[in-house]
Amino acid sequence: MKKSYIVLFLFSVIAVLAVMCLVVPEGSALRFPRLCDIFAPAQEQGPSPEELLEQRREAALAAEQDQFQAFFREDPARFYLPDGNERFFDEVFAALEQAEEKPVRIVHYGDSQIEEDRITGTIRERLQERFGGNGPGMMPARKLSTPRMSGSSSVKLRRYFNYGGQGNRASGRQYGPFADFTRLDSVTTLSFRQVVRKDQRPSNFERVTLVAGNVRSYLNVSNEGDQRRVETTDNPLSFIRYELPDSSARVSLTTTGHADLYGVLLDSKTGVRMDNVPMRGCSGTIFTSMDDAQLRSFYKEENVRMIILQYGGNSVPYLKTDKVISNYKENIRKQIRHIQELAPKAKIVFIGPSDMATTINGKRQTYPKLANVVDSLRSAALECGAAYWDIYGVMGGEGSMVQWVTARPALAGPDYIHFTLAGARKVGEMFCDSFSLYYEYYSWRKKNGR
Repeated sequence: MKKSYIVLFLFSVIAVLAVMCLVVPEGSALRFPRLCDIFAPAQEQGPSPEELLEQRREAALAAEQDQFQAFFREDPARFYLPDGNERFFDEVFAALEQAEEKPVRIVHYGDSQIEEDRITGTIRERLQERFGGNGPGMMPARKLSTPRMSGSSSVKLRRYFNYGGQGNRASGRQYGPFADFTRLDSVTTLSFRQVVRKDQRPSNFERVTLVAGNVRSYLNVSNEGDQRRVETTDNPLSFIRYELPDSSARVSLTTTGHADLYGVLLDSKTGVRMDNVPMRGCSGTIFTSMDDAQLRSFYKEENVRMIILQYGGNSVPYLKTDKVISNYKENIRKQIRHIQELAPKAKIVFIGPSDMATTINGKRQTYPKLANVVDSLRSAALECGAAYWDIYGVMGGEGSMVQWVTARPALAGPDYIHFTLAGARKVGEMFCDSFSLYYEYYSWRKKNGR
């Protein structure tokens, strides 16, 4: 058969079927498609059920992410992060999650605003509740009294520190990791005990470490008859450790010899360890004048993963011109960069001054240049790749200190500078609430592959 006949036959069949589609009524037992159905252009298929569910999941995740982002962009309690990097704390969070296997230390340096473990104690308590650990951290090798711990020395030792008046300074740069030491040239017993308060988490500890250096001839240390001896060494620091049999609330170390005692660490065997290092009258510009090897040794040995610097309040009354503020900013930049070189695994968080009030024309008002100082210090931190937490903004900004003083109970003292214990606790809680939100965002991103 010829090809033309085949083609003609096929078209004839199609024509007959088309006529039947037109003439057969819709209710007939015979079912034929309508011509419009046959010749209509193919419609695009909608998303599959799996695709639709994924689209809805992505929309829900985007909504959740927007909530985090709104806090990171707008809330006064947020952390200001270099380049807006919301993953800034990821390495810290990863280390904290592993703290039960490899303990993590955080060091909080500051001025008199953090004396008596204020602010630090609340942060430590919250972090240890979440990531494990106990103990109050560093205790100076001398008499002390805080709301959590009491310490004493059987012999009064000469104290030196790298801030304040020149009469307190030692020759050289070896002030230890806390810029403060006592010089041992006799026999003395250092004793520490927990102060029990119902409103605080217990500060029991399982490990005690004497941090010493500049050993001249020898240093003997004894705990419950277990004596250790350190000879003259080239090591920048010596760590004399004792593992305690039970979680303890008190401990004593008897020391003999000739050495500098930098501090006693009262820690847990695992989890989070956090030190409170107050420096009354300090502006935070001392770190470049301390011994690099000692700082580097401590940060590495103790796995320091975050360093908080809280300074500026002591300088505010004297920062009266833009030029002076700029010079202070540059000095703080040098300190941050110096610490970053010595502690490359640690993240730096700078906390600037709170609101502070002085009397102007018979009225309590915020220091005129305080907001400029805050802006300058925030810029210094971010330019160095450090984070900044704005305690001034968290309080409420200009004029807020007056409200904190007149609150009931009072949240700040009558000097219109320092927080009360209640106020310091609120500041610590606000810091922790913000830090926790960044951790929740970190956990959310891990869970959802972001």
